[in-house]
Amino acid sequence: MGNVLNLKTAFMTPLIKLIIKHPKLMESKIFLRAMLIFPEKISKTYDARVKDSDIDYQAALSYGLSLIGNKPLKILDLCTGTGFAALMALKHFPDAFVTGVDQSRTMIEMANSKVDPLDADRIKFDFGNAAKLDYEDEAFDLVTTSNAPVYLAEAARVLRHGGDIIATYSLGGDAFLSARNEIESLLNENGLYLIDLKKVDKGAVIHGGK
Repeated sequence: MGNVLNLKTAFMTPLIKLIIKHPKLMESKIFLRAMLIFPEKISKTYDARVKDSDIDYQAALSYGLSLIGNKPLKILDLCTGTGFAALMALKHFPDAFVTGVDQSRTMIEMANSKVDPLDADRIKFDFGNAAKLDYEDEAFDLVTTSNAPVYLAEAARVLRHGGDIIATYSLGGDAFLSARNEIESLLNENGLYLIDLKKVDKGAVIHGGK
């Protein structure tokens, strides 16, 4: 297990650093195409892989949600996948309405299948692209994302002034810490500011504000 984790970390670290230093790569045709195809290919086995993994996928996200001192009423989870982060946010903030968005229809179907009927009026999953969101400006109090690229301009646009953004990652914690200055600059360039950047388990939490 340790060797597998080391290999994953060795792969993720340079990738994280590359994207942070060159965020325009996320707008390239190759990257956008990969983000369209890859989730569909892993959708049916994703939950099983997370369950059987030697990585704690909940650690960073749980810590990130605990940082939110206010009580957000409208939460958006970007690149929600099978709804992992959205459903955790739903439990953490019992008064909130949570919207998850993803461009994989299969992932959205799987996320919907996990919703408890008692929570059906508090959460929904939309088909959409995180790089071009179909939501109004300043529509959400909290924006979250877990283990996914973040299109900060769009995330900032739909986040209200005074709101929070939480980006969590299960791997690459040291890489994020070493890129603190670049991350802070990227947030500032998009009208956001860095509140906290912390390594949690093997991953990291980025907490920003608007």
